[in-house]
Amino acid sequence: MRTERREAKATLTAIELDEGDELHFRMLDGQVRRIRLVKAVAWPIRHGRLPFSDGEGLLLYGIACTLEVDGHQVELVRRIPSQTNFTPPPVVMGMRIWLDAVAGIADLLTEKHGECFPRRHARLAVWDARAGISPILLHPWCPLPEGGLRVEECYRGEDAWLGPYDGVDAHGGLDINHPAGTPLWTPFRIDEHGYFESLAAGDKNNRWRGVHRWDDGSSWIVQSHHLIRLLVPEGQSIEAGTQYAESGGVYVAGGFAEHSHFVFRVEEGGEQIMLDPWLLFWQMYEDRRRTQGPSPLAARPI
Repeated sequence: MRTERREAKATLTAIELDEGDELHFRMLDGQVRRIRLVKAVAWPIRHGRLPFSDGEGLLLYGIACTLEVDGHQVELVRRIPSQTNFTPPPVVMGMRIWLDAVAGIADLLTEKHGECFPRRHARLAVWDARAGISPILLHPWCPLPEGGLRVEECYRGEDAWLGPYDGVDAHGGLDINHPAGTPLWTPFRIDEHGYFESLAAGDKNNRWRGVHRWDDGSSWIVQSHHLIRLLVPEGQSIEAGTQYAESGGVYVAGGFAEHSHFVFRVEEGGEQIMLDPWLLFWQMYEDRRRTQGPSPLAARPI
C-alpha cells in the first residue's frame, strides 16, 4: 500500500493507483483530500456479432472503481464504448476525477491497437474543479463537431478511447471521423514535433507527435495519425492555433470512415501516463462555452 502526494497545479494530475493506495491531493485553497482506491473492476456487458463484419466479439463493457474520499465512499462507473465516453468529468468534493482505465480491461481485450492499459489497478485524472485542466484556453485540435463528440462517429462506433476495436483489441486512442483533407491545429504551443512513422520512411501510416512543456514541470505529449501532409517543418516550435497538418486520409483500414486518431500522454517526474484524449476535447468545448456561449454538451442526452 502506497501513499502518493500531489498538489493541484495549473494542469491536471494523472496518476495510477493499486487497490489500497492513497492519494493525498492538496487543493488550491490548501485543503488536503485523501483518496483511497478501494476496488477497481471491469466486466463484459455484451458480446455478439460485429455490425461491420461476420465475426463476433466484445461489443460493450463496463469499468468501475470504488474510492474512499475523506471517509466517504464514491463509485465511478463507465460503459465503453458509449456516450458516457463523452460526458464531463464528475465533481467529487471540489475535485474533478476522471476514471480513465482499470487493469481488468486486460482480461477482456488485447493491447494490439496502441498502448493504453494502465500499469496499476486504476488510472485517474484529478484536478481542482475551480480550475480547468490547463492554464490557457485550448484551441480546437480539429473542427469540433456541432453538439459535441458522438461515439457512433468514432470510426465504426467502437474507436473511442479503450473501445473494443474489431471486438478484440483495446483502442489506444480516440478516432474522430472527418473527411480527408480536414485541418488539424495545435491546441497549445508545441515546443518540438515531427513524424515518428511516415510513408516516406517506409511505414504504413503518417503518425505525428508533438510535445509541450508547462511551467509547472509537466509535459503534454500529443499524437495525431492518418495525416495526409505536414504543413510545418519538423523540429521547430509551433504557436498555438497553427494549422500543422491535413488529415483523415492515409491508411484508413478497410475504408470504413475517413478519420484522425488522437493520443494524449502526461509526463511528470520522469513518468509518462496515458489519458483519454477526450479530456482535451472536453476542455476545448468548455473553453468555447465560456468565451462564445452555452456548451453543446449541456443538451446532450446520456
